Order: sequence, then C-alpha cells, then structure tokens
Amino acid sequence: MGEWSKKSRGFFTFMKTKGRLWLLLGGAMLGVLLLLFGGMGSTAKEEVDAPDAMIERVSELQSYEAQLEKELEAMCEAVSGVGETEVMVTFESGYTVQYQKNGDNDPATVGTGSNEEALFHTLVPPEVAGVGIVCRGGNSPTVKETLTELISTTLGIPSNRVYITGK
Repeated sequence: MGEWSKKSRGFFTFMKTKGRLWLLLGGAMLGVLLLLFGGMGSTAKEEVDAPDAMIERVSELQSYEAQLEKELEAMCEAVSGVGETEVMVTFESGYTVQYQKNGDNDPATVGTGSNEEALFHTLVPPEVAGVGIVCRGGNSPTVKETLTELISTTLGIPSNRVYITGK
C-alpha cells in the first residue's frame, strides 16, 4: 500500500510541476459536460420526427369515425317507427400501421444503421367492437329487431354487439 501512495503522489507531483493539473481537470470537466448534454439533441429529434403523412392519415380516420356515426344515425332515422337517434360506435383497438414488404415478406426499409426506417404503406382502421343506439321508438321489439339486423349487416358484426334502447 505504501508503494501505491508513493506512485500516486509522484503522478500528482508530476502533473503539478509541469502545469498539467489544469489540463487534466479541464479534460475531466469537458468529459462530464459531454456526458450530461450529449444525448439531448437526439431525443428532441425523435419527438419532432413524426411523418406528416401519418398525422394526416390519423386526422382522416378520426373524421371517418365521426362520419360513420352520422351515417348510421341517418340510416336508423330512415327506418319506419324510429325518431330522433343517437349512435355511438366503439372499436376493438387502435389503428394498425401496415408497412411495405420486400421480397422476403419483411418490412421494406430505407436508410442505413440508426437512420434505417420502415416504409409506411397504409393505416388500417380498427374493427368495430360494438354499436349503441338510443332512439325514439327503440323500446319496440319490432324496431329493435329491424335496427339490429340493419346495423349488424351493414358493419359485418354479430347482432350481440348491437344494443338498442328507447329515449
């Protein structure tokens, strides 16, 4: 142990006498600053790097949801015995992103290394999980049966996923 302390004192003495202690401290400070601030630029890029096409497609699909509910309301109101109608559609999950495929049926990519990205192909809307309808005349068994068959057939969902009640 005595030998180590002599060597360490010798190193610091060497650094002091030659004026290199400030150089060592400056290098250490620069290393700490690089560690602290080095990763900040990459996270900011990832947050902003959303493809404009993807944002546009999500916006289109949100308007698709609203349009689907409006169309179902109009269709239900056209049925005999049905008055003012409100419709709510629920979905199985979120949207599914499909990517272009290459010859091996793997996602096609552009770029290399850390800049490699899959090529976006399309955004698939989620499947309808269920439909709730509140309407005037919805307490009538005939109206319930007619609307259930109409919605079930139109959306391609089982009739047990359609609920109808009166106002």
